[in-house]
Amino acid sequence: MISSIILVITGCQKFNWFPPGGGHEVPPVKKINVSTAAQLYAAVNDATNTGALIILAPGTYLLDATQPNAGRIELLENMELQGQPGHAEKVIIDASVLPGTSFVPPLNFPAAKTGAIRMGRGFNSLEWVTVKGNATAQALSVIDADLIWTGSPSSIRIANCIVTGGRIGIDVRNAGVASAGRILEAALTANEITEDTVQQGQGIEIQNANGATGASILASLRDNYVHGNKVALRAFNNNANNTPTDSSSIVIQSTNDRFDENGIGLYLFAGLNQGTNTAANGNSLSFEAHGSSVQNNLGIIPPDVTDPAPGGLYVAAALSVNGADVSNNKLAINLYGTKISNNNGSDIKAYGALSFKSFPAGTGNTTEIHLDGISKQATIETTASLPAEPAGTNAIKVFK
Repeated sequence: MISSIILVITGCQKFNWFPPGGGHEVPPVKKINVSTAAQLYAAVNDATNTGALIILAPGTYLLDATQPNAGRIELLENMELQGQPGHAEKVIIDASVLPGTSFVPPLNFPAAKTGAIRMGRGFNSLEWVTVKGNATAQALSVIDADLIWTGSPSSIRIANCIVTGGRIGIDVRNAGVASAGRILEAALTANEITEDTVQQGQGIEIQNANGATGASILASLRDNYVHGNKVALRAFNNNANNTPTDSSSIVIQSTNDRFDENGIGLYLFAGLNQGTNTAANGNSLSFEAHGSSVQNNLGIIPPDVTDPAPGGLYVAAALSVNGADVSNNKLAINLYGTKISNNNGSDIKAYGALSFKSFPAGTGNTTEIHLDGISKQATIETTASLPAEPAGTNAIKVFK
């Protein structure tokens, strides 16, 4: 068992945290060697293999919709998948030929769309594997952390993998009302996440969404190379389909990551409301980076971003898409020695609150950005509220 450590963030809040590459890990009960897709399916769908480490021999494992879970790989409690150490390219899990129906979970639980590989039961890990995604409209992600577990917290580790070809490469999320109050911990280490260009085209997405009120995500990112996507990293607490997501939190720590050569580097919104008559209020998002890079993001911008030059960092405490309320959300960004340059528009385009309609998103939304060391060289464009909010409660502060 790897012991937890404590991370202290702004506001003296304390969260149980775990180091990159580890966390709440349970030693495997047994090891299972597989060399064919049929053997892989047999191993992951055998309830007696809870806690097992499944080791994949070199080869391509083509996912098959006739297998259980419509061909998805769904990890059991404390189950781990491992390819060939040092050679992620030698083990390929390929979801590209699955039909769209394979990405629709039974009864749309916990959400209507999901990924090819699903994690989130106890401690799950995936290492030294290449995973190829799927271009159908129903395929939300290549890898998803949306499996509901009765315990708490849920912890995932994805390390030394290549993830490509999907709408979202790695989706770290609390989804739906079933995830209300859920704690999800994620360690993403030394992955290459590239060419996830389907639809919105996000390399990594971190989200509490669709009714996940009071949920929290703690994400540790280290040594990842996220490139060739429309968005490298997208994170938000989202009210979609008029299902409120309130009082939820996301904390992300990035160390030596490269969010380079995408359309947008970092897309961070503490409160996002895509609904029409319900709110996304009281949410928080904290992003801290040490020695990371957000450079040369000059590529294709996702279709849902109306700004023609959103910047390397496109950020706000609140965003209202259809005019519904987004209030009292807080975004904190702390960048230490992080290179930010040569991006589409300003390196950082930041708002206290942003609305796509002709009236303000809401009130009481605050964005704070701290730039230290080389990060101070980034060009930055700030707007407290767009459109302007007469009371002036939406605010943005930049510290150098």
